Amino acid sequence: MQRSGWTRVVIVSVVVAWASLASNITTDAQMSGQANVLKAARMSVSMLLNSGTIWAGLPILAGWLVRRPLPAALAGVLSAELALVVHYATGQLVGVFEPSIWRENGSWFVMGLVCALLGPIGALAHRAGRVGLVARLVVPAGALAEPFVLGMFTRPHILPWPDRLASAVCGVALVAAGILGVLRAGMIRGTRGTRNVC
Repeated sequence: MQRSGWTRVVIVSVVVAWASLASNITTDAQMSGQANVLKAARMSVSMLLNSGTIWAGLPILAGWLVRRPLPAALAGVLSAELALVVHYATGQLVGVFEPSIWRENGSWFVMGLVCALLGPIGALAHRAGRVGLVARLVVPAGALAEPFVLGMFTRPHILPWPDRLASAVCGVALVAAGILGVLRAGMIRGTRGTRNVC
């Protein structure tokens, strides 16, 4: 079961990296304003997949998958760093990114080390009681807060309408996900004492 947990950490990290990259790929028609509806749809998905909630939620999910606090800390770092490497390496391979992308985004790799603090939150989410409940509420709370902290519903009118619409759609999606997450967090009782793996 332990091996299965780590395998899932790798799979989820790669999927997030590739999905995030794919959502950033645009066409000449979108850039020239000839496909604004498609641009708005793509940008909505891109903003969601590149949101802080998704990228901070990834190491928390990794911790959830491996279940124990110390391995969860390692899983948090692994998931973040692996997703970044796959994201940038694939992007460079297909010609989306220039080689300078590594230097320009080095700070994200440093931030990935902080995910050692996020991984254990996922492990704690398995617990019953208040500690487990608080851990389960971290990602939903982030989803609820992010649209308002980043002003997704109040983009300047000087921006093209696809940008403003995508921002609002992403904000609505995050708020909806946050509400559902809060409701679900309260329904999960935790598994401590009933199941102990890894």
